[in-house]
Amino acid sequence: MEVEIEFISSNILESKTNAQRMSYILNRIKKEKILVLERGLSSFDESRLIEETMKQIDEKFSGIEISTLKEHNVKGVREKLIRILGGKTGGLTVIGPSRLIKKIKKEPERISLFAGVKDSGKK
Repeated sequence: MEVEIEFISSNILESKTNAQRMSYILNRIKKEKILVLERGLSSFDESRLIEETMKQIDEKFSGIEISTLKEHNVKGVREKLIRILGGKTGGLTVIGPSRLIKKIKKEPERISLFAGVKDSGKK
């Protein structure tokens, strides 16, 4: 089985309301895509996405796996000002259907994702 990875520009998500962002992400994941978001999701958005996912789990959709790599190095005055005002300066989020994600390994500066069809354990 082929695995499709979709890289999403931050411009696409920033133009949407919170509810529209969650719907956009979940609809793509339900189509068996692994998403790489140009900008990391906030903790609030991650928790909202998990809540929405839990509401939609059924026999066809088993949920999501998610990992966010946040930018920890705030170097310049510009970046510090953006953070003080509540903005984001970087990061990365990887989200995929639980059915395809075998393992996500997160380290301080990288995310490794292992994908493929999981064994259901049924014979």
